[in-house]
Amino acid sequence: MSKINLNTFDLTQLPNAENDDFEFKSSVTPHNDLKKKLSCAVSGFANSGGGYFIAGVDGNGDADGGFPLKIGKQDLRDWVDQIVNQVEPVPRYDIKLIQDPMGRGIIQLDSAVLLVAVHESYAGPHMAPDNHYYIRAGAHTVKAKHFIVDAIWAKRHFSKPRLTHLFRLKPDKEQTIQLGILALTDAPAIDVKINIAPLPKTMQNCESLLPFQLSVIDRNNPFFFDVATYFKAKENFGEDIYIEVEYYDLAGNFYPYKAKVEVTGSVPPISIGNDNPAKMVKALESINKALLQLTISRENTVKPSLSLSKPSENIFITIEKLIPEILADMRNDLCKYPFAREFIIIPKGAIYNGDPNNLILEYYFEDHPWLRSKLRILENYALIYEITYNNTPRFVISEELAAYLTSNQAE
Repeated sequence: MSKINLNTFDLTQLPNAENDDFEFKSSVTPHNDLKKKLSCAVSGFANSGGGYFIAGVDGNGDADGGFPLKIGKQDLRDWVDQIVNQVEPVPRYDIKLIQDPMGRGIIQLDSAVLLVAVHESYAGPHMAPDNHYYIRAGAHTVKAKHFIVDAIWAKRHFSKPRLTHLFRLKPDKEQTIQLGILALTDAPAIDVKINIAPLPKTMQNCESLLPFQLSVIDRNNPFFFDVATYFKAKENFGEDIYIEVEYYDLAGNFYPYKAKVEVTGSVPPISIGNDNPAKMVKALESINKALLQLTISRENTVKPSLSLSKPSENIFITIEKLIPEILADMRNDLCKYPFAREFIIIPKGAIYNGDPNNLILEYYFEDHPWLRSKLRILENYALIYEITYNNTPRFVISEELAAYLTSNQAE
């Protein structure tokens, strides 16, 4: 069905002959014949994707007088309404009466060209008052064969909007996993609401954005959103997660969809294609070089060549007065982990993937205001020294500070 704007439509927009979308009837058609032809055409258009019935024009689409605005004592529009409503079930339709020929033929006084627009239907098959089903075959309305009627019945099921979910690797960024809602049928789902309960660990900062609300999801417009990273996807996404979707069809019918979503096994392994192997090899070499530099940097930093002088007892008295909270935390940690010597400083909530074979203590900016400046005091007294080799500040506790913190005198 070609789309037209009924508000601005006039006879100049009519084709010069009947086709799949337009059926013409002359003004000289008897009213009883017009009544039957209109009901059959409504059935045919509704069963065939929609179309337009034009009465009051000749075979070329030019007005040939028009139909009177009253049929007996009844308004033409009401007369048409009664005819269309005899089709079962009644499809959606619009009526327009055109009284200005716009240079295409003649329309008599108190007459009009009748336009009945029949919309595409998802509730077929539609039966005419003569108990037959009709379809459009080219420029003609014909009775439908039994197998076609059966196909239209089957189409009613598949024309309902059906949504499902799918995990995928994000295009051009395969380390990200996306969860998508997509349509299984051609019918659009409208006024869609999407919620996830409980929220995955990786989406807990997006609570205010849920539920997602979309005007439409169809075959051409799926909806995907990021939910996890490929690394440790199962741990970060979580378990017993459900997706809940609510939506409507064009007729206003409500549909719910709820399913448990499990990211494990739902996405393929990350693969390296061979579209540009030279570029891939160069990228891997660059990564390897960067990792090698980090390793060398760490080894050089962890094993400094400078020798540290032994601090005096007065120094410990001074730092106890200046930064007692940090020393108290270090003291507690060294009592639990006497062999720990390295620590990092990070914000709370940050995740640091360290070496499982190397015990690293952690101190948080939120627990110690001006943390970086306070640690500078310990650096100035050579009680700690920095060994940062990436974006996370990292330090080593000197043996003198460790001995002081774990001694009886420090308690």
